[in-house]
Amino acid sequence: MSQRRVSLLMLICSLVGGVIGFLVGEVMLGKLSGEIPQWLLMGLYFGQYAFFIGLMCLIAEMISPRLNGVGWKQRYLGFSWKMLVPSTFLMVGVVAMLLQLLYGSSFQQASGTNNIIMVLDTSGSMQSSDPDNQLFKAAADMVQRMDSDMNIAVVTFHDQTNVLQPLTELSSQSVKDEVVKKLLRYPRTDGGTRIDLALQAGLDQMQANQMANSTVVLMSDGYSGLDVPAALAPYKQNHVIVHTVGMSKIDADGTALLQEIAAETGGSYFNVEHADQMTGIFGQIYDMSRTDRNIVSERTGATEANMFYAITRVVSVLILGALLGLALGLIFDNRHLAKSFTIGGAVSGLLAGLVLEMGLSSIDLLDMVVRLLACSLLAVILTLFTLFVPASMSGGSSFAKRRLNNRQNPRALDAGNQSSKRFE
Repeated sequence: MSQRRVSLLMLICSLVGGVIGFLVGEVMLGKLSGEIPQWLLMGLYFGQYAFFIGLMCLIAEMISPRLNGVGWKQRYLGFSWKMLVPSTFLMVGVVAMLLQLLYGSSFQQASGTNNIIMVLDTSGSMQSSDPDNQLFKAAADMVQRMDSDMNIAVVTFHDQTNVLQPLTELSSQSVKDEVVKKLLRYPRTDGGTRIDLALQAGLDQMQANQMANSTVVLMSDGYSGLDVPAALAPYKQNHVIVHTVGMSKIDADGTALLQEIAAETGGSYFNVEHADQMTGIFGQIYDMSRTDRNIVSERTGATEANMFYAITRVVSVLILGALLGLALGLIFDNRHLAKSFTIGGAVSGLLAGLVLEMGLSSIDLLDMVVRLLACSLLAVILTLFTLFVPASMSGGSSFAKRRLNNRQNPRALDAGNQSSKRFE
């Protein structure tokens, strides 16, 4: 007979399992991000999270079998332990990999950057704001760090623009060395600051080659008149991010302009207090350009407000929540609980996905809190749904019962084998 009941112990244990999964997941994000592909990282993240929830729920029911009954504990507990890893870590983990591949796919913009166009200010004011030529040293260091599948272009500007390095693939160390040599040997120049010409020159480099998967790094210490909407329209149409680097102490108007350019294109603005900070900032920009998005982290750049990826994230977490509920049903081998937990997992997954989509930001500590809230919601609401969807105690469904009956009645099993042989 189906009844609406809830196991308070399972609810608490599920929450504990969710928190443990969250903590292990945070370690994974900190240690493995950038070291392994995002699809594998998300598979491990959600696989271990499902495992810990399944483990704690199984322990709760083993201590007090309120949902499955004493008969389950006496006869089918061993089967449940055998189903734990396949039903949680493997099943949920594999599906999480597939969903991450979908979420990270470049339907509208690639998840990483193939082209970086550096647009560097060489106006007269740079001789006082950057007397040791740290700008070109930082650019050279960035080139040395870049992967061999990357393309680089370097444009310098003052009153005029100059293409120091046309867009070229860094296919070997010798190519890198040649670009670095050009940067370190670039002579000092003089003149004003024409950011409008600089943006057009960067655009020309992309249009002459390939616009897709490009990031522009614009560094300037000055200000120039610029029709921002017109200048940035081609960048925005092609989802090209412009990261800007400026010196607020030198020119406040120039800083405001650079901030606007970055904001309009989904890029970031970096302020330089001292010229020797540029190497570290250029390194940050490069790391950002190569970071793939994943389901549980902030989405940045041109896809930040993209509705397709927002929906994909929420639906992905909903599916994973429903799958986690199904996994619990498989562990207990109880179709009634499977139905209850699957519906509860879908609802909790929807809420967790919305929390992630609306709550993630660029603040690391806040993002951790958001992920903790999402993991906790998923763990708690999932186990509460036996209050809304009736579930009956079960001593195991047909699969577990057949295995148990075969062990208890070996003669019947032998008779069945003999019958099969006669048929053959």
